[in-house]
Amino acid sequence: MGRSPGGVLKSQWLQRYSEVPTEPARYMTVHSWDTAYKAQQHNDPSCCTVWAVTTTGYYLLEVHVARMDYPTLKKRVIDLADRDRPHAVLIEDKASGQSLVQELRASTQIPVKAIEPDGDKVTRALAVSDMIESGLVHVPERAPWLLDYELELTTFPTKGAHDDQVDSTTQFLAWARQHAARRMEIIGGGVKRSSYSETSAGGFGTIGRGTDLRGF
Repeated sequence: MGRSPGGVLKSQWLQRYSEVPTEPARYMTVHSWDTAYKAQQHNDPSCCTVWAVTTTGYYLLEVHVARMDYPTLKKRVIDLADRDRPHAVLIEDKASGQSLVQELRASTQIPVKAIEPDGDKVTRALAVSDMIESGLVHVPERAPWLLDYELELTTFPTKGAHDDQVDSTTQFLAWARQHAARRMEIIGGGVKRSSYSETSAGGFGTIGRGTDLRGF
């Protein structure tokens, strides 16, 4: 599937996988949420993309899209986090996500990361397009959500009523780029890559010397 004229991203840039790398190549799971609060059919849906971070790139594991009211949305975020125990749950720190971030931090141990959007949607997509073009992003060969995901991704911003899957993806990739830079900065500063701790990596503790940065 090619992109439409004026589109930002191309489907041929996406790598295809039949199996996700296992540890130690796979070292982190991340949820990226684009949230909307109203459940009416005409409103934008909320979207969560689930990612495996590996030494060979970023593997899209699942896409969850649904129109939900706020209580249902909050429960879905918690349920998915309980299932996967992700190292980070990314939620855009805007009007529709601020209260969700605050409530989750106050009432759960979920490692929520509040994301400040930088620029408009097209600017954010352009900023991470090189990561997709260079082959870092992997999608499954088959999945029930894959056609809709690719269609939205490759027709953005010229077509399509919704862009929640695009927003969730670009949010994750921007965070992943910053994470990779921070990881290299800390490794360069002398933090040892041993004694990996799921707890410290997931945001429940602190990072110190002797901590493996696979999960940071």
